[in-house]
Formats: sequence, structure tokens, C-alpha cells
Amino acid sequence: MLKKNLENYLEGVSGQYGIYYINLTTGEEFGINQEDTYTAASTFKIPLNLYLYKRIKSGSVDPQYLLTYEERDYEEGTGEIRYGNFGKKYSIRELSRLSIEESDNVAANMLLRYLGRENVKDFMRLCGGKVIDNDENVSSPKDMGLYMKQVYDFYKNDDVFGKELMDYFLNTEFSDRIPALLPKEVKVAHKVGNQIGTINDVGVIFADTPYVLSILSKDANEDEAYDAIAEISKKVYEYVNNTNTGD
Repeated sequence: MLKKNLENYLEGVSGQYGIYYINLTTGEEFGINQEDTYTAASTFKIPLNLYLYKRIKSGSVDPQYLLTYEERDYEEGTGEIRYGNFGKKYSIRELSRLSIEESDNVAANMLLRYLGRENVKDFMRLCGGKVIDNDENVSSPKDMGLYMKQVYDFYKNDDVFGKELMDYFLNTEFSDRIPALLPKEVKVAHKVGNQIGTINDVGVIFADTPYVLSILSKDANEDEAYDAIAEISKKVYEYVNNTNTGD
């Protein structure tokens, strides 16, 4: 019923949207265009940081190790590091926080340089990702949903590093999509992503029954995409909430 409702809604929205939903209690899941290829944009920072924190937990990465901001790391977009001077040093832990909470592109580039692009992409494959290109930043709603579920599993199974990573996703500065129309008391740990024609959001919604929701878009109208994702999120939340209450 929910899937049909969302399909009907998306008929009136320009561009293509892909959706993937996982109920973290029952395992129920469904998708719409869930295996299609989309530009990941900054949602790539989900598997990037999951890989980083798995390495930190294993002891192979020191979160206090300092990385130097180099000219090759520079990128326009969100985040504060790009306004600073080359040569400034940042701890790996701080770069991770900035890459998620502020979606700092320079921070992500520094982490990617340190970890190795191929290593991150291989990790994504080990996580079950299918839409992966070593040279292109692409993914699918299903793959991104799987990565976010593994962030949740890491959080549930680890009381130190998992909580630290989840806290970053809970404190992101961007609340104009998945959380926008949800009750204020519902916590959402998520990561947005933007490029021209691409407006994305992927997160864990800590409702009474928690769930993962992954929404990617292409050829989207930016004037309506934020509201569209918020509306999709609201419809999913109402479905989950009504199912739980037996309405």
C-alpha cells in the first residue's frame, strides 16, 4: 500500500526518484527504482566514514592522527576547511565530524586521500554494494540504504565508536529533507547530498520502530525536490507509525 502510494505521488514530481526502506525491527523492506544508478554526491560520506570507523575500531587508524590540508584537497561546496590555509593540520576524528555534520568536502577529500579510494570502494563491495565505480561517485538507493543500516548495526553493537559516528549523523546541520515534516521529537541520523539535478538524503529514523530510508534523485527540479523528499519521508513515517498502532 505504501509503495503504491509513493508511486502515485512521484508521478506528479519531475525527475526520477529512487527509494529504499528497511524496517530495522521486522526486516521488512521495499524499493522504488532502488537498484538504478544515481549520483551519490555527499551521501558517499556514509560508507567513507563507516569504513574509517571500522578501521579505527580495529586499531589500524588512530583517530588523533593529524592530516595536513593540501592544495589537491580543495573543493568548492559546503564546509569550513576550504576557507583556511593550506598546511593546516586536522585530526582524523575532526575531519570525520566535519565531513558529516557540515558535509565538508575538503575534509572528505583528505580522509579519502588517507584511506585510499580503491580501499573505500572495495569496502563498499564487501558491504553488499552493487552500483560502484572506482572512478565515478555513483550508487543506488538500495546500496546507500545498506550502508546506513550497517552504520546502525555498528552503533547498536559498539558502545564507543559506533555511538561517536552515529552522533555525527544525528547532529548534521541539514534538516530540510527527511526530518523536515516529522515530529520534532523523532531523532533522525542522516546524510544529505547535492549536485545539479541531484538532491539526496539517506538516514536512520529513530521512530518507535526504527527504520532506514534512502532517497536519491536525478534530473530533479531543485525547487520541488526538497519538499518531495520531505513528503516521501512523512508518508513513510505515517505508514510505520500507523502500522505500529494498528490503525
